Amino acid sequence: MTVKLRKVGNSKTLTVPKEISTVGTEYTVKNDGMKIVFTPVMKKKNIFATKDWKDYDYQKDIQEDPELRSVKPVGREVID
Repeated sequence: MTVKLRKVGNSKTLTVPKEISTVGTEYTVKNDGMKIVFTPVMKKKNIFATKDWKDYDYQKDIQEDPELRSVKPVGREVID
C-alpha cells in the first residue's frame, strides 16, 4: 500500500487508509533514517480507578495491621 505525503497549510500530512486507522488513537512519531515510524501511545492506567481501590477500607487496615498504627514519639521528634 502506498500513501502520498502532501502539504496542508504549514504542515505535512500522510493520509492513513481507513482499513488501517483507528480514529482517536494517539501516536508517537519517530524519523528512523529512511523510515517514519508511528507507534500507538500506551495510555497510563490509573490503578486507583479500579474497583479494588474504590472498595478499599484503609481504616480497617489501620486497625488490623500494627505497622500502620500510630506510635508515640521516642526521641525529640516534633509532631504537630
